[in-house]
Amino acid sequence: MNDFEVLSRDAAESGEPVEPKRDVETPVEPETVRRVRVGLDALTAELAEAKEAVAYLEAQENELLAEKAELAKLLDETQKKREEFAVEARLAVKRFRNALDAARNDVAIYRRAAFWFGVSSALAVVVAIAALGR
Repeated sequence: MNDFEVLSRDAAESGEPVEPKRDVETPVEPETVRRVRVGLDALTAELAEAKEAVAYLEAQENELLAEKAELAKLLDETQKKREEFAVEARLAVKRFRNALDAARNDVAIYRRAAFWFGVSSALAVVVAIAALGR
């Protein structure tokens, strides 16, 4: 046991308080106190700056998390719109092909109609000439 514990136990038994003895009494020097205070002030300032930096970084983190959530939401919306556009594009291609096929069929019908109109016109001219020549 150290001296303080022995003295404390003895004092507890006797009922009077005991102050611990210092090994060496050193006078407090004003320069030392000033340097300690300057050091403490510097540490306090650094601690305040560190707290500000932490608060700034936490705010940045919160902003980045909010931006990430917003970007994720926009990405989901974009993917849904892209899928909708792909479906609409397929339907448009199908409608265009159907319209193109119908136009091709119409051209073929008009060609046939023009051919038979020409044949009937030529036949009518032949019949008219034959009727005039009699």
